[in-house]
Amino acid sequence: MRPYIKSIIASFLVILACLGLGRFAFGMVIPNMQETLNITTTQIGFIGTANFIGYIVGIFFANFLYSKYTTHKLIFITIILQGLSMLAMIFFIDYLLISFFYTLSGFFSAIVNMSIMAYMANVIPKEVRGKALGTIVSGSGLAIIFSGQLVPIIENTITNMSWKTSWTIFALMIIVIAFLSQPGIKKHASHKMPDTKVNANKYFKIPSFWKIGIIYMIFGISYSIYVTYFVSAVIDKYNVSTSLSGDFWTVVGFCSIFSGYIFGLIADKIGPYKTLVFVYCLQTIAHLILAIDTNAYAIWFSAIIFGISVWSIPSLVALLTSLHFDVKRTAQVLSLVTLLFASCQAIGPVSAGYIYDITNDFSNVFLITSILTFIAVIISFIFSRQTIKQIH
Repeated sequence: MRPYIKSIIASFLVILACLGLGRFAFGMVIPNMQETLNITTTQIGFIGTANFIGYIVGIFFANFLYSKYTTHKLIFITIILQGLSMLAMIFFIDYLLISFFYTLSGFFSAIVNMSIMAYMANVIPKEVRGKALGTIVSGSGLAIIFSGQLVPIIENTITNMSWKTSWTIFALMIIVIAFLSQPGIKKHASHKMPDTKVNANKYFKIPSFWKIGIIYMIFGISYSIYVTYFVSAVIDKYNVSTSLSGDFWTVVGFCSIFSGYIFGLIADKIGPYKTLVFVYCLQTIAHLILAIDTNAYAIWFSAIIFGISVWSIPSLVALLTSLHFDVKRTAQVLSLVTLLFASCQAIGPVSAGYIYDITNDFSNVFLITSILTFIAVIISFIFSRQTIKQIH
């Protein structure tokens, strides 16, 4: 990978910015943000959902923009616009206006993410592409670690509306990364991105499509709730400090760095469906720990097993798609199941917030997500007993 190290570092920084700081750091500022704005958990969940909705819309524009503009210019402009959208959020107290700008942030993050992935597919040779992609997606994990340590420090230093300070730092870092990543992105990279316009009806009739789709949709709902409300749930349930909850969140980020690589190796040995049985068992336990009354030390275990398994699922879904469908269909099927996944992750935060406001207990929220992930265990086990036949 040595000849491509500059491109890999640049792409790592881009993922760290658009997804890590732009999306996954949000969970750390939620408790103070909700308290400062004096809004319900449903409303704070709506803000999180708004970002995911923006991401869905951005998916449809990514192909057109990527083909129209050069890679380095498109990524540079959209990262800056994402950072400015996040920066605009701190100037308002109305959650609907904050949601609007976070929707814009999600929109730009989708374009950035899809553009950098397409860039990697065009620049990095196949024989080292897997390692390269595994490296750059760990940028999200590093951002989670950073936010888990920074936010508590800010809250202990600046007591008045500390979320705005943290969020400003994240937004400014994203803008700085727009400049830092430019030297590593080749100015004349090949332009080719899988078309997101697919004939959905023909795939909806294929059982293999739904095998992949259902597994990914469950992940969309469950993971979006966990990453949005983990910190809030830990503080609410165990009355721990923001600093300790930040340490829990840091563990999630650190372990997530290795998840794709570890379970990718396992999938090569025993197959993707059997690997998903194991992965979703870990996910079920991670969610269940937050649902039941247990010792606070168990939160460490939840953070570890969630982090170590979470990012393996998207890569396993991509692997399953390539096994079930031939090369010509793989990109289309993956685009379509990603849209299903994105739709479900948009539903997660606001639904969970509504359930909490009704029951005043995060245990009910995570009991539901643990049931969903356990259903995925059963589904994956059933599918693991069946022979994979590729559709041409």
